Amino acid sequence: SKNEKTVYISNKYVRENYKLKLNNSYKNMRFIKSIICILIQTACFGQTSVLAPMSLTLPNVAYIQLAPDNNSVVLVGSVSQAGGPILVSSNSTKWINFTSAVASGVTRTVKAQITAGSLPSGMSLKLTISPVSGSFGGSPGTNVSYIYLSNSQQIIIRDIGGAYTGQGILNGYNITYELVISDYSQLRSGSTSLSITFSIT
Repeated sequence: SKNEKTVYISNKYVRENYKLKLNNSYKNMRFIKSIICILIQTACFGQTSVLAPMSLTLPNVAYIQLAPDNNSVVLVGSVSQAGGPILVSSNSTKWINFTSAVASGVTRTVKAQITAGSLPSGMSLKLTISPVSGSFGGSPGTNVSYIYLSNSQQIIIRDIGGAYTGQGILNGYNITYELVISDYSQLRSGSTSLSITFSIT
């Protein structure tokens, strides 16, 4: 009948339309699969490491100070009784602190000298250096036992490499100043001011 034909055509249209939708869905799925495969391939062949250039520079370092640095050293001569020798005081309150960074194969020294003033006639100024102690690290060098200070530089610590002594008192090299009477006949009363310079080179 006419109605049946119409239904048939409708059914055919529905079936073909359904097939078309299936075909489109299949194509879409193939497209999705292709995208997934591409993404997977990209992940597999992606970069797994990166180079980070870097430059490190450590300058030569030579820094020295005395601790404590807020007071002067005072040495006094006195006589306890008639006929006795003049007694001279000593002072061990100062410590040499330093930090050093050197090039390969290079070492530093610490030197001391009188840079202002002059010693009274008949007297010498002895500087005693104790071995390094405290919170030091690296190669802080080796000290001489003592020197008699003069206007010329004298080495008191040698063979310093990369090192630090620690900061403040009880760290580094303890030094002792001591007046020594060399000739009583030349002694004269009075006061004298001196400046002692320590350098690291």
